[in-house]
Amino acid sequence: MGGRPTVDQDIPVCAVLLFIYVVGAIANQSIFQRNQRKGHKFYMSWAMFGFCMARVGTLVLRIAWTTRSMNARLAIAANIFTNIGVLVIYIVLLLLVMRVFRATHPGLGWNKLLRKTVRVSYFLLGGALILTVAFTILTFYTLNPTLRTVALWIQRVAILYMMIFNIVTVVLLLISWLLPRASDNENFGAGSMESKLIILGVAVFFSVFIAGFRMGVAWSKARLASNAPWYDSKAAFYVIEFGFEIIVLYLLLVTRFDKRFWVPNGSNKPGDYSHINLDGLTERKMSEQDNSSDQDKAQ
Repeated sequence: MGGRPTVDQDIPVCAVLLFIYVVGAIANQSIFQRNQRKGHKFYMSWAMFGFCMARVGTLVLRIAWTTRSMNARLAIAANIFTNIGVLVIYIVLLLLVMRVFRATHPGLGWNKLLRKTVRVSYFLLGGALILTVAFTILTFYTLNPTLRTVALWIQRVAILYMMIFNIVTVVLLLISWLLPRASDNENFGAGSMESKLIILGVAVFFSVFIAGFRMGVAWSKARLASNAPWYDSKAAFYVIEFGFEIIVLYLLLVTRFDKRFWVPNGSNKPGDYSHINLDGLTERKMSEQDNSSDQDKAQ
């Protein structure tokens, strides 16, 4: 995707994107460190920092490949980093959607079978990543048509699984949104549940679009460079692969997802999400404070 990079077209775009991701990395790390000092643990901010740094590495490698276009190792590294970065967004969004699903439908969300299935899906996603990386490297170093065909199909299956992973996120989000909420539903973090659903709806839309685009490219028939399809253009590559990621990145930053989607540490059953608020107060302490306040007013 994106073709071979050129100095006049790719370096200016990569430089701008590099700046955007560096700002995103600084913002996420600053928020994470500030929250840590307050005892407010939200490791997904750290994960998004890691995502930004992976994208910084991707763009640095792409710039280096531009200046050394015949260097196969740089080409391999640039392609590998392009493939792995977005997986962080896939995982973070599924984690956030799971929190909403558990809050709106605790009986289903905290089901042990679902929890185990989701955990297995993370390991499978890691396996899909390993296969994609391994067979991407293989295609650069072999001319054997059989091996290249096998590598192509394994890459296709791995990318198909990544799309299925995103579809699971969509299904859980739709259930949270469309089905009537359980009687024991709860809210968590800052803001209303409706605002959380809207934020996730927008973010998941772009995530699924990226996964679908990658799957479409992987499963499409190869064409000559002289007759390249639109999805192999630099515009499609930068807008969909990086532009859509940046929308998700800054959407989560601007809406302060570290506050909206925070849940108490150790939550593992219905009722745990709303047991402690953002200030670290338990429901019991809050009730005692309210009663004390009422008594003061009465006096």
